[in-house]
Amino acid sequence: MNSIKDALLRKPIQRQLKDGSPYWLRRPSALDLVEAIEFSKTHPERLAAWLAWRHLLDYEEGRLEPVFASLDAALKADGATVVEVAAAAEALYSEGRD
Repeated sequence: MNSIKDALLRKPIQRQLKDGSPYWLRRPSALDLVEAIEFSKTHPERLAAWLAWRHLLDYEEGRLEPVFASLDAALKADGATVVEVAAAAEALYSEGRD
């Protein structure tokens, strides 16, 4: 179970892909929420890639780093994996409501 403190401090959260590969998500800020709403109004077909670009992290040289350097890079990635990661990232936007 995740704590409200972890959510408020935006502590990255670990998840697993369906194939068992671990990944981490950066929790969204209030600014992320505003930007996600605005982006989804103008480019709803690209929202999954946007969420993956903004939130997906992986370990590189002992520290968490963004997987994608740009939205373009996320748009070129494997679609099924982007959708899977995006669903987990999107769920973080309502974290703590339940």
